[in-house]
Amino acid sequence: MFPQPVITLLVCVVTVLVSLVAFTNDRLRERLLFRPEAILAHKQWDRLFSSALIHADWMHLGFNLFALYSFGSLVEEVYGRALFLGIYVASILGGSLLSLWLHRHHDYAALGASGGVCGVMFAAIFLVPGTGVGMMFLPLTLPGPVFAGGYLVLTFIALRRRQDNVGHDAHFGGACVGLLLAAAIEPNACLQSRWFYLACLLFCIGCLYVLGRNPLGLRESVLHVQTPAHRCNLRYQRYDEAAARRQEQEKVDELLDKISARGLHSLSSRERAFLAEYSARKGNR
Repeated sequence: MFPQPVITLLVCVVTVLVSLVAFTNDRLRERLLFRPEAILAHKQWDRLFSSALIHADWMHLGFNLFALYSFGSLVEEVYGRALFLGIYVASILGGSLLSLWLHRHHDYAALGASGGVCGVMFAAIFLVPGTGVGMMFLPLTLPGPVFAGGYLVLTFIALRRRQDNVGHDAHFGGACVGLLLAAAIEPNACLQSRWFYLACLLFCIGCLYVLGRNPLGLRESVLHVQTPAHRCNLRYQRYDEAAARRQEQEKVDELLDKISARGLHSLSSRERAFLAEYSARKGNR
């Protein structure tokens, strides 16, 4: 006989297996990454979901799966396997769509199941009254609705500041989806914490309106450039640096081909300065 939270366990196992392979297989990891350019320009819509299957490292994977199992098994046991899976997948999609909107003009990449995890966590908090959230490394458990309100505020502030490599946009989008689905599935359960629920819902609506009007707080003119307008947050991995290195190497190769075909005199002063600066940096490593 299968254990009760069988789908939660299955999702965790599949995520672990794919993440393990991607730890050592750069080609697979690159194909599964969330990349707005690949999604919008090359129609690789599967990246909206596949990025939830890979993680940056063991700590990233462990935190996500611990939270997913803790809250996912609760939702699955109370409301069933189909509803748990539906909430998880919809929350991944919600987090990815918000990221896609905010970074649609940026050289951006992301990975991790945190959008889906946040959606399941918020759904559990309001679908199962009395659910508390323990604080890591502290002997403290907060009432779920109190945690939900504080988490939304802090996540939105971090999203706007963009000072770390955490995908706060996916967290916020997933949490919004979990919040909405909780009311759609069992409104009476949400009404047991009605004021906290309404406060969270109104806050989410207001934040989404602000993000829709002015994504990431950037000037409208900045949103249409093709280079990154800010330091990309990559859910614990600096793939933006790798992208910059690739672009630089492509430019170097192009200039070397030009020299080979037309000679050194064919280079402009700017191109010569670029090659000299590149050569100096390589020589100092």
